[in-house]
Amino acid sequence: MKNVLSEGPIGDLHGQMCDLVRNPFRNDIMRRQFDAAVSTYDTKHRDFIYPNGRRCVGSAWATNFWRGFEGMAADRWKKDAAARQTPAYACWCAGRDIRAALDAHAATLTDTTERLSEGKE
Repeated sequence: MKNVLSEGPIGDLHGQMCDLVRNPFRNDIMRRQFDAAVSTYDTKHRDFIYPNGRRCVGSAWATNFWRGFEGMAADRWKKDAAARQTPAYACWCAGRDIRAALDAHAATLTDTTERLSEGKE
């Protein structure tokens, strides 16, 4: 059976996310968990990304990160306030925010390309 989380793209801005993603948490444990997830993604650590470029979903930490990256299980966090105080939520948020940064970067590139092509015609 195919695992949807392990088959998707991993993005292309590794090493830049610490500068592009803002940590939304005030609680020390949540801040550290969010930063650790972003750093793990940035360095393409094997806990998140296998050397062959596939996503690793071998831990709850990685699974929650990739679920956030794909926008999956968002209702889980909305309905349960206590769950939003867990390190799993911080990992989910890190994945969500990294995906948002990647999408914003892609949109910027598309806009720039369109403006350049309009100027040449």
